[in-house]
Amino acid sequence: MRVSTQAASQSALMDLMRAQRELYESGQQISTGLKAPDLKGYGNQAETILFARGALARSDNFVEASKRLASRLDVQDLALNEMSEAVQDLRLALTTNDGSFLMADVQAAFSRFTSALNTQFNGSFIFGGTRTDTPPFTANTIADVQGAANIADLFQNSAQAQTGRIEENTTVETGFLASDLASDLMGIFERIADFNAGPDGPFDGTVTEAQQNFLSTEISNVIAAFENISTAVARNGSMQARLETAQANNAQRSDYLTTMIAGMEEADMAEAATRLAQAQAAVQVSALVFSDMSQVSLLPFLR
Repeated sequence: MRVSTQAASQSALMDLMRAQRELYESGQQISTGLKAPDLKGYGNQAETILFARGALARSDNFVEASKRLASRLDVQDLALNEMSEAVQDLRLALTTNDGSFLMADVQAAFSRFTSALNTQFNGSFIFGGTRTDTPPFTANTIADVQGAANIADLFQNSAQAQTGRIEENTTVETGFLASDLASDLMGIFERIADFNAGPDGPFDGTVTEAQQNFLSTEISNVIAAFENISTAVARNGSMQARLETAQANNAQRSDYLTTMIAGMEEADMAEAATRLAQAQAAVQVSALVFSDMSQVSLLPFLR
């Protein structure tokens, strides 16, 4: 009788402990929303969860990097379009029969173009290539261009354009170099200023035949420079479109990974609530049974 009573008490105690553990686990799921407090609780799924978390982190990092790149490409687009308009201003200035204000208009186009050429984004010069801490073009006036031993000396950009992550595993050249965009155009400004100071100058009043012939030649050169800038505008727009597509694809990837991880980690709240109620009832019953078994005695049978 003593042996069977002890075994029954032990069994009741074990039932009570299991019910309490189930109560605690279901309560934890309700409070945290997770199936388990750590990876050990997920068994064979732990490795898959770790891999998915890593992939999601990489995806999120790319999203942030692509946002910064998108902002830089937006600023770059504005600067390139400003250059394009400055070149058009120059072409319009040269298409004249009255040279009274020609040099003033040429200087205005020069200032507008060079200001765009030295555009900054977050404190970095966007057309300086990998050298972003100094203005890529140092001349402030056309006279500075004339005074340079070589036009190339006025450009301080690096030889390598800036790069960016268009896709998670794809890094491409996303920037432009000031020297590539402006070298030919600076030659045009220099020639105009030299002609103005030469024997067939200055441009003042009605243009002469010699002046008209010179301007016609330079207009053709300006059109070629305009096409160079237009090509850069188009290329930048293509990169923006490609980046938008990559961002959309990556957003879908992040959503998928988030949903997959949630499916593995997050608890079914309705199921957890049901288990909690069942566990509470089981604890009460097990506690009563254990209490009754603990009070079993042979005295009533010996009377």
